[in-house]
Amino acid sequence: VHTLPCHFYEIKMGKVFWVSTTAFAIGLLGISLQTLLRKNWFHVTVSRDNFKADYNHTIRSVPTIYYQEGKLSEIISDWHDEGRGQIQLYRLMPGSEFSLDFDILYDGINVTAKKRILTDCSAHPPSVMCLPCFEFENSSASVSPGDVLTGKQDGNEYYASFVQLQSMSTIKKLWEAMKLPPRILKTIIFEHAFISNFKAAVMTAVIHANAFSSSMAVQFVGKKTWIIYSAEVTRHSNMLNGFQVDGIVIPTQSPKDNYDMYVYTSQPGDVLFFADNWGHTVYTHEGPNLMLNFRKLFFMNILRRPVDWIHTILTAALLSNRKPFSNRKIKQTNMSPYSSPYFTNTLKKIQDGLCGDGDVSEWDKVMMKVIHDHVQTSTVAEHAI
Repeated sequence: VHTLPCHFYEIKMGKVFWVSTTAFAIGLLGISLQTLLRKNWFHVTVSRDNFKADYNHTIRSVPTIYYQEGKLSEIISDWHDEGRGQIQLYRLMPGSEFSLDFDILYDGINVTAKKRILTDCSAHPPSVMCLPCFEFENSSASVSPGDVLTGKQDGNEYYASFVQLQSMSTIKKLWEAMKLPPRILKTIIFEHAFISNFKAAVMTAVIHANAFSSSMAVQFVGKKTWIIYSAEVTRHSNMLNGFQVDGIVIPTQSPKDNYDMYVYTSQPGDVLFFADNWGHTVYTHEGPNLMLNFRKLFFMNILRRPVDWIHTILTAALLSNRKPFSNRKIKQTNMSPYSSPYFTNTLKKIQDGLCGDGDVSEWDKVMMKVIHDHVQTSTVAEHAI
């Protein structure tokens, strides 16, 4: 008899819990739907007025931990931040060099690449927002990654972007060459490879961010110069105010307040960890270049920005023809995973609004100067050594 009130109390509290949880879930979904209606590219009018000159930035160095050659696995035991939203670089000790055996890339695998046609870029200045000055032959070619890097493929410039190597055997050999811990590889969702051998340095990626997963960018060959913006700078309405399309976040304006950014030039042997929604733009140096970006999903990726994450899923489901996790398995993909009509229309809107008549926005020019100054400074420092 005495236990009956306790029993009723437990039932009542259980109902309260489920009602509260359901109300919270409905509220979260409602906010996400409202965000979907308000923050999508159908409502954005892009012009250079959105990206006015802004000199209130502070350039910071990427936090770096140095490791001895062959001992990276002793420094990295697991994914660096376990999805907590940080950035961290692991780099070889000064005086050490990492050299990749290209024979690893002749393992019976090919990637889908496009042949670059040299073109006059005078009417298309370098930009962090406008598509790179590339002209490609209409058809793609299936080529060996090793041939792209060595230039053996009929002497032309080939570029493979957002491709997957298809061979876990090759990935494992690359992984072992860097002495990365095997336990991390077992937990990765998928990887994207970026392979080139340009005769001159060129911008290869406009500012964008992955809205879903954390990333681990491993530089095997060559160098790339990055500008990286934290998630707060990338997504905040007073900063870049990034809107996502098909899981990719793209800025809609230049920052309206003081902000920080990281500027960094990679070198062979670098392992760079950064989280979801961290915006970045990439300048690829001349010569052979191989970088693999490994992706991993943590619960913290969802918990940190639940509304943005649900918004991303809804956008991908309702506004595009692509499933959010369509690339989970290792398989050959197109030049880019962003091939839906929604994404294509968004890129066209950006190009039409920002990239006409051979000019770019004032803020764009400032960002390009940051890149060029950093490249020049890095080159001088190398020669001094």
